[in-house]
Amino acid sequence: MWDLALLFLCAKAGGMACSRLRQPPLVGELLGGAVLGAVVSGLAASETIRVVSQIGIMFLILLTMLSIDLDTIEGNLERLILSQVCTAAVIFLLLALLFAHLGLDPGLVPVVGAAIFGSSTVIAVRSLFALGRLNSPEGRTIIGFQVMNGIVEILLIASVVNLLQAREFSAAPLLSLGLMVAGTFAVASRLGERFVQRMMASVQALRLDEVLLALTLLLAFSLAAITEAIGLTPYLGVMLAGILVSRTPQAGAVSRSIRQIGEGFFIPVFFASLGLGVTVLPLLLNLPWLVFLLAVFAAIRFAAAMVPALFCGHSLGQSVRVAAGMAPMSEYGLLMLGLGAAGGVLDGTFYSVLVGVFLLGNLLSPLLISASFSGGRSPHRKPGRHGSRI
Repeated sequence: MWDLALLFLCAKAGGMACSRLRQPPLVGELLGGAVLGAVVSGLAASETIRVVSQIGIMFLILLTMLSIDLDTIEGNLERLILSQVCTAAVIFLLLALLFAHLGLDPGLVPVVGAAIFGSSTVIAVRSLFALGRLNSPEGRTIIGFQVMNGIVEILLIASVVNLLQAREFSAAPLLSLGLMVAGTFAVASRLGERFVQRMMASVQALRLDEVLLALTLLLAFSLAAITEAIGLTPYLGVMLAGILVSRTPQAGAVSRSIRQIGEGFFIPVFFASLGLGVTVLPLLLNLPWLVFLLAVFAAIRFAAAMVPALFCGHSLGQSVRVAAGMAPMSEYGLLMLGLGAAGGVLDGTFYSVLVGVFLLGNLLSPLLISASFSGGRSPHRKPGRHGSRI
């Protein structure tokens, strides 16, 4: 518990310092975790910190789903899906050309491509929250891309894991997983929406916001357990719970409660825990290689995100902001790298450098988002269907 207390203290201190400097708080939280990890060894292996961090991700996913108008996404599903398929194609093509030019093993392309494809919703949304641009046209596009990006990312990782295990590609697991994702959302959204609305309406009669919060968390953890049991990530269940609750008149009250608890404790601990993985010495020994890969991967991902943004009708300036919002790398990318290292595809040095690229990229991406949106015109704030949103 002392480890958790120290991490929380560093996270809040770093977040407050960055807020004073008009920078996203998560930058300070990541740096606070990195500083603490360099001073106190063994914190990254703490089971308590890991569990609290996982809960922090769930709180932020709920906060995201409760804070956006999903009707704007539902009307563009086909375009969003096509955009993420296009993004994946651009990333794998450019990676294949890069690795061929550098003389690297082409067998690394599927692993590295699946690792860098995903974009971190939690970092992007946290940055947009701080800037007040979540419901801007670019912000809504970023959220739509992020939702589809997460689903495609899971399919990519499942495909690459199958490739690592069987040493040959098979479309069956990929197709099966895709059907499970689609079926889960279709069944739960159709059957669950009426049930959740009736449940929340009956509880509202008690005039106790904490009961609404308890029911929301119960629903989120239950759906997370169900999606995990059928072979999907639990975060899909949390996302679905947020979607269902966001369609109720009580969403505003629930969102305020989720924000108080999540922003007050769990979410800062999650971001600080990411900083704990930074080890300075190996990064310094391979600094030129790390900086090169960071720049190249950032350029590849930026180009891959701009193409579908332009396709969706955004101007060049708006497409740049959308691409900046997709810059944070997904935490699932680190999982993919770990699987690649365990499967013998990535050697120790290359694996360490790639982890450093992820951590440094996510430290810098909030600054990129802030800089890209600072030149744009502030959007007119419109209340959502449930009143004022976050």
